[in-house]
Amino acid sequence: MLWEFLLAAVFGGICYLDRTAAFQVMLHRPLVVASVVGAIFGNLAAGAQVGAVLELLYIVRLPVGASIPPDDTGAAVFGGAAAATASSSIGLDPGNFTAILLLSVLCAEFGKVADRFVRRMNGRIAHLTVDMLEKGDSLAVEHGLMAGITLFGVFGMVLTLFFSGLGVSMAGFLLTRFGPESHIQFAAMLPLVPLLGAASVFSCSRTDRTSPVFYLTMGCVFAAMFFFRWLV
Repeated sequence: MLWEFLLAAVFGGICYLDRTAAFQVMLHRPLVVASVVGAIFGNLAAGAQVGAVLELLYIVRLPVGASIPPDDTGAAVFGGAAAATASSSIGLDPGNFTAILLLSVLCAEFGKVADRFVRRMNGRIAHLTVDMLEKGDSLAVEHGLMAGITLFGVFGMVLTLFFSGLGVSMAGFLLTRFGPESHIQFAAMLPLVPLLGAASVFSCSRTDRTSPVFYLTMGCVFAAMFFFRWLV
């Protein structure tokens, strides 16, 4: 299990860099992150199930400019680890699947708070860089950039270790304590989660031009959920 956490930490650090500080190749998206983390912890399909729904929930929440959206990358790390662990132990039934999704949303909000803290730290690095540059340090900008990238990378690795460990722990201890009634209640909520994501996408779109794309996306998401839940 130690190697799984170390591999997840390295991957998570790269994903958090891709989120804001470098690369920008969409590696940090929930579908990618949850699938890879699920594979690291033993079940790619289970991670992809969670990632498909989280992608729909957060597809219009982007870290653009000064906007700080919920940490969908951290939510995907948690969800992928929890889903893979649950599938190999207690089973990923609709009740457990919904509980993991709801807990992932809480992780996204916690990650948002942590993201604010890291951005403030990065702002301090920028101010120190300006001060050093005014004092004649010709390498201040280079050092400041490297410090900022290192900060985001280390922050991503720490958060990944935290969320993946939390996901494995929740799947191993919390989900096992849910009784049959709780499973039924969570399972009844499952159809509402993708519908909330669909409403979020639709509310941010110009319906006269993007309706066909929206409905095509919805069709693909539900088809992916059907494939992973009943055919894999």
